[in-house]
Amino acid sequence: MNKEEILAKSRSENNSEYEQNTYKYAGSIARIAGGMLCAVLLAAEQFITGHFNCGYWLIYCAMQLIHDFCIFTRTKSKVHLFSALCFIGISAVMVYGYVTDLISR
Repeated sequence: MNKEEILAKSRSENNSEYEQNTYKYAGSIARIAGGMLCAVLLAAEQFITGHFNCGYWLIYCAMQLIHDFCIFTRTKSKVHLFSALCFIGISAVMVYGYVTDLISR
């Protein structure tokens, strides 16, 4: 390999790492923004209609559950396994609340 090939390979590897870090950062910000949006919509609906809609949190918790479970399957991180199990429990409660609300209408 000559000098130019080595530099080109190094640049592509560095861009790949930078790109991966960018995607991780964007995903973290998106999850935080999604949680905040769910909270605002839930508070607005509760204030305006007096109704508690579990659908917002059900979708958010399902997204977090899948995210943490995917990380666990690749890294075997016990923290992400614990987080995924917590989100399973929260999602189950939200499914119950959502279905009960549908039935009571």
